Amino acid sequence: MRSLLTCLVLLTTTLLPAQSTSSDSLSAERGGFFAAFRSSERYAVNPWVSIPLVAGGAYLSQQRLLELQDKPRIAIEVIQGLDKDDINGFDRVAVTRDYDRHKQALIQSDYFFNTGQWAPFGLFIWKKYRQDWFDITLMYLEAQTSQGLFYGFAPFGPTGIDRFRPVVYYDEIDPERETDGNNRNSTFSGHVSTMSTGFYYMARMIDDYNPDLTGGQRVLLYTGATLPSLYGGWLRVKALKHYPSDVLIGLGVGAISGIGVPSLHKWWKQRHSSDLVLQPVYGGGAGGFSLVLRY
Repeated sequence: MRSLLTCLVLLTTTLLPAQSTSSDSLSAERGGFFAAFRSSERYAVNPWVSIPLVAGGAYLSQQRLLELQDKPRIAIEVIQGLDKDDINGFDRVAVTRDYDRHKQALIQSDYFFNTGQWAPFGLFIWKKYRQDWFDITLMYLEAQTSQGLFYGFAPFGPTGIDRFRPVVYYDEIDPERETDGNNRNSTFSGHVSTMSTGFYYMARMIDDYNPDLTGGQRVLLYTGATLPSLYGGWLRVKALKHYPSDVLIGLGVGAISGIGVPSLHKWWKQRHSSDLVLQPVYGGGAGGFSLVLRY
């Protein structure tokens, strides 16, 4: 998620100022370069607000992640006193896995993790999404930033809950790795929240851009977003990183972020139809700015 946010924030902040370097159009309705940066018909997106919020949120979540990964080491005496029977029945499956296969599951889970992060950009194959690429990209950055902030600061995440990862219950693990403070961060799964944000966001875009979908088709659409997220989460369980309940919380955070962010922009567009647009203008050897208020 950190590499995705860094890459895309740089992209948007680099392209946005480019609006002031060249212009041959007074209005986005007439086409031209600026049309790509105007708010779409479906969503109210203000880059001057969103980009600073995304950049600030990404920085805060990154710093918080580093702090959480640096929690105090776990005393070996504490680990030796752990009892698998104290784990609730639903989550106990996480401490009955085959230790020798956990590394393979870890690698496989990363495939789903990376696929989920980048999946929404596959929509740009189609023109109807590509014409709104800027708004779609910016809202997706907001969605991923939101889930990152949930992970870093929510009381139901590692900030408020110290829960040992399943791997500490296995005798085969190296003691140095077993006592690592990062093993206190089982709840909730950041991998699952990240990948499910991508899958759910993609589903929401398809839903919004295809209003003729039936109820059954929408069920299939969101089921299609849920299944790879759940399977990726199950791989995290097999990798001894999380319990099933950690996966479900991460899935919920991903759904809230991936569906909720574009829903908020859509709601704002429907209830606030006014739009203030500032555009650079050049013509006849003179330059300036055009300020347009639509209501």
